[in-house]
Amino acid sequence: MNTKIQISLAGHWKFALDPKGVGISEAWFSQTLPDSISLPGTIDEARIGEENLKLETLRLTRRHPYCGAAFYQKTVVIPPDWEGKKIFFRIERTKPSTLWMDDRLIGEQQSLTTPHIYDASECLTPGEHRITVRIDNANLPSIGDSHQVSDNTQTNWNGLLGDIELVAKAPHFIDDLQAYPDIPNKRVKLRLKFNTPCSGRLAVVAVAENSSEPHTVEQSYENLASGEDGVAEVWFGMGDQMQCWDEYNPALYRLAVTFTGKDGEDRRELRIGLRDFSVSDLHFQVNGRTVFLRGKHDACVFPLTGYAPMDTRSWKRVFEISKSYGINHYRFHGWCPPRAAFEAADELGIYLQPELPLWESIGVSDVDPMGDVEFKGSGDESVMAGRIRFLVAEGIRILREFGNHPSFCMFALGNELSGDAEMMASIVKRFRQEDPRHLYAHGSNNFIFEPKPGPADDYWTTMMTGGHYRAGVFQPDSVGREARGSFSQHDHAHINNRYPGTQSDYDGAMEGVDLPVIGHEVGQYAVFPRFEEIKKYTGVLRAGNLEKFEADLEKAGMKDLADGFFRASGQLSVLLYREEIETALRSSKWAGFQLLDLQDFPGQGTALVGILDAFMDSKGLITPEAWREFCNDVVLLAKFERYTWTLGATLKAELCLANYSPTDYSNTPIAWRLSTQDGQLVASGKSNSLEQSARNPKSYESIEIKLDNVECPQKLELALALEGTDYQTRYPLWLYDEAPAIAKLSEGVHLTTKLDGNALKKLNEGGRVLFCPGNESVQHAIAGTFLSDFWCYTMFKRYHPPGTLGILCDPSHPALADFPTEFHSNWQWWPLLRRGCAMILDQLPPTLRPIVHVIDNFERNQRLGVLFECRVGSGKLLVCSCNLMEQQNQPEARQFLASLLKYAGSEKFQPANSVSSSLLQGMFK
Repeated sequence: MNTKIQISLAGHWKFALDPKGVGISEAWFSQTLPDSISLPGTIDEARIGEENLKLETLRLTRRHPYCGAAFYQKTVVIPPDWEGKKIFFRIERTKPSTLWMDDRLIGEQQSLTTPHIYDASECLTPGEHRITVRIDNANLPSIGDSHQVSDNTQTNWNGLLGDIELVAKAPHFIDDLQAYPDIPNKRVKLRLKFNTPCSGRLAVVAVAENSSEPHTVEQSYENLASGEDGVAEVWFGMGDQMQCWDEYNPALYRLAVTFTGKDGEDRRELRIGLRDFSVSDLHFQVNGRTVFLRGKHDACVFPLTGYAPMDTRSWKRVFEISKSYGINHYRFHGWCPPRAAFEAADELGIYLQPELPLWESIGVSDVDPMGDVEFKGSGDESVMAGRIRFLVAEGIRILREFGNHPSFCMFALGNELSGDAEMMASIVKRFRQEDPRHLYAHGSNNFIFEPKPGPADDYWTTMMTGGHYRAGVFQPDSVGREARGSFSQHDHAHINNRYPGTQSDYDGAMEGVDLPVIGHEVGQYAVFPRFEEIKKYTGVLRAGNLEKFEADLEKAGMKDLADGFFRASGQLSVLLYREEIETALRSSKWAGFQLLDLQDFPGQGTALVGILDAFMDSKGLITPEAWREFCNDVVLLAKFERYTWTLGATLKAELCLANYSPTDYSNTPIAWRLSTQDGQLVASGKSNSLEQSARNPKSYESIEIKLDNVECPQKLELALALEGTDYQTRYPLWLYDEAPAIAKLSEGVHLTTKLDGNALKKLNEGGRVLFCPGNESVQHAIAGTFLSDFWCYTMFKRYHPPGTLGILCDPSHPALADFPTEFHSNWQWWPLLRRGCAMILDQLPPTLRPIVHVIDNFERNQRLGVLFECRVGSGKLLVCSCNLMEQQNQPEARQFLASLLKYAGSEKFQPANSVSSSLLQGMFK
């Protein structure tokens, strides 16, 4: 049987760096190279060259970076029985390569995502031969700093990865085999491409795998003949027992194809899944069932190796972790993963969107983005022509190499592209003609300065569905067209600019949109560094950025607060991600979201935006089970106008169910329970569905609860459970007095909005003063915000964001006794933080710590706070910058003021630090 035969070339290779680029002119391929390296692997992994002692602060530091040409060489022996066969040299993944067999140049290849395969049949006769490969990671195709090659993520490594092998085939062989499922008719079209025109007999066997249901199908085809182009097509019936592939039943088939012709026999094996990933109205469907994409952004962050794993087991670990957090979809940002990723996703049921390795423009454009941070110049026409030739060829290579994988559902041209939309459309149409099994898009978040879908798009991944973005500012016509809850500009989008409740959705943004929309790079909520992670960087990358941030924090005198800053900012991040995800699920016209991110992104300024670290390990902020309460195929939702309520009010909440599972829960009631923090029941009941349609989310009977006869102030919990299932969720609520006794509490405390002569006189006389300045009165301050910093301050500071990461406090501090709180930000803090400001306290004594810290970003590390206390002369001063006096119409402000007044009038008010009145007067206008 003339089947494929392989010789693995993994192991010891001769090696030489060529930093000066002289290897070709000096014919290194005809010499024995002086050094050695183990392959598969990279120069970084081999730690060749001097160690890089410079520490990057905007990304991880490569310990042994190299950018240039390198030569790799190995001697092989071709066995006698390979005489007359077609022999190919194959590298599964590398950078631009040049190949010599002995002294003969075989050719060059440019692919960054698919195997480099060279036909060396004429050179490799039986006997000993020298293989020399030149890899150059300095002269890459013109694609920009895409994550396929970026030192911000997987690094621009130089090496040979995955399978490195010689492959022998029969003189006439099946060069390509593609399978196109036809789900309604329970059959598969097989498209065979032979290396030469041929005829003969074809036998096909399909055996079910990755499924509990056994199924085998056998068929044969007599007198199969290809066309002059070597292509033959046959239909393969799967029968009534055919099993389809999706996230719930990722059934696969092992397809064995044997062709027998006059010159012998050739056999190909293929693993396929039968699925139809399509669009219906504004949603995605898999095999006719609506699916909501709960996506994760992936930028190839693998800090130990600096490149993506080439083995299935490693990718299964990654995907299994993500699935445990409710993720069913992956978007590969400006890169395409290796075969192992598709195989793992096939087995686990993950819907993948790879992208071309591009973060630039396609086609010359005269659009001026006026300072947009992501815009890349379009280059001249000759550069653009070369770029387009590479991209089209690379896309077709990706489709042919990975197109059979059922997990390969969507394909985009790249990330945040600009240029010529019609040219993009022509490329998309070319790809769709090549392979109709996938959905296509011009790119992810294209034309971000004026977002619009492309003319050939099947779906649209965007941060806005309209409006304009100029010079880093969203213009007024952008309001209401957001596809996510936050942006680098904190005065845009609903989470930071709409009083908090659970009624926001994105349906209004869908006006005039007629294709599925996915929220682009949703979240990006920065978390303070967890410095204990530094020791985990034992591979090719060093966490020099984290080392510097830790040193800076120590220099700022707050090293002891590092863990508190991390945990508090992390809890705020979880809170914000929940609101992002639930907003998407509340939207009946929404198709999905792509989080940025479930894990940290250690480049582009260091964006620690994950609840998992860069290694996909938990940071301990939330369990997968708790995360799935709001990120899952079935999610319970309560829609109410606010989180804070006053005694005597009536809590009204609409209960809903977002159900994208295969199970129909139309007749399953939602059990609800309102209880106090210590578990005492306030009210409970059951609600039934009001709809029998397939609409999502499905409405249930609303609830109304009179909030009387409940002790306050206190935190409450509204818990929902889908009866008879494990699906549940919980919402925090706060109950306050309608009118706290401010006047009575003020007795003995001088309440003022100005640190004037009267206030200083009170202090000099040993009095107690609660000073609540307005925002304009604070001399040195950071603008108020509820949000955690977007992405990272370093990247977006040009737009003057607050750059803070929420609060850290001690909930047991007596100043907060009548304002129930955790140690971190929660929704009851929203008006206090958003409408107040964070005081810069660096000029105060180093031992003075605010009662309520505002956590600064790791670049500035300023001592910030909204509440601090000190002694002034013989008096006692409590300072709050939450703009309380201008918010007395808000229950949170009234309650916080009452708590502060009660504390300031008590014996517990004993500030430890003294501050001069002159210093304080310099802090406030």
